[in-house]
Amino acid sequence: MAIENFSKDPLNAVQTGMHVIDARGEDVGQVDQIHMGDADAVTTAGNEDRSPTLLDRAAEALGAEAEPDVPEPLRSRLVREGYLKLDSSRLLEADRYVPADYVRGVSDGKVQLSVRREELLRED
Repeated sequence: MAIENFSKDPLNAVQTGMHVIDARGEDVGQVDQIHMGDADAVTTAGNEDRSPTLLDRAAEALGAEAEPDVPEPLRSRLVREGYLKLDSSRLLEADRYVPADYVRGVSDGKVQLSVRREELLRED
């Protein structure tokens, strides 16, 4: 089956739980979270998560960082443009973030990336 390409909204065909393959065909992990963005937005206003839940507030009180857990200005870019958060396929490896423009397509229930694993952003 051919890879479907999504020029405007590459995350539309992605679902939580899908396996992710890098540009070399190596397994990178599974989609844990999907955050749709607005690449045409100038700021992150309106793209941040809605009101935090009680669980979110408890996690923050214990020191958890807001998603995506990467430094600025990368965080603002991901929030504005959209991203996937991956649960790593390797034990003891940090989760990774995939900017929307790194998604080449979706085929046979797998997300194909245009970059190698090493080029993905790691969770802080």
